[in-house]
Amino acid sequence: MTFRRVILACALFAGVLRAQSSGDQDRVEYARRIIIGLKTVEPADGYVPDASAAIAIGTAVLAPIYGRSTIDAEQPWNAGLKDGVWTVVGTFNGRGNGGEAIVQINKKTGAVLFVGHTM
Repeated sequence: MTFRRVILACALFAGVLRAQSSGDQDRVEYARRIIIGLKTVEPADGYVPDASAAIAIGTAVLAPIYGRSTIDAEQPWNAGLKDGVWTVVGTFNGRGNGGEAIVQINKKTGAVLFVGHTM
């Protein structure tokens, strides 16, 4: 392949990549426009129906705050439901400074109500 063809191939490849990323944004913008006026799906059991969903959401919220290694070290995670609110708590395993991460999540809406860490 000649030098000119290599340059042309690279330019085309770069254009495809740029089009893909702008295509992703186009899809997001399209989705934003089409949902206007639509009714959202409301699951009968709420957006957080069980303990495993609560733990998955809780650890996803905690990892960027406290670090993945800290959150992984607090396994096993426990979740309990009271008055429509999931409380997700880690396990202190004797590592680090102590304490457990705690997250509270609304069962019906999935809203995060509380995030903290005991010491």
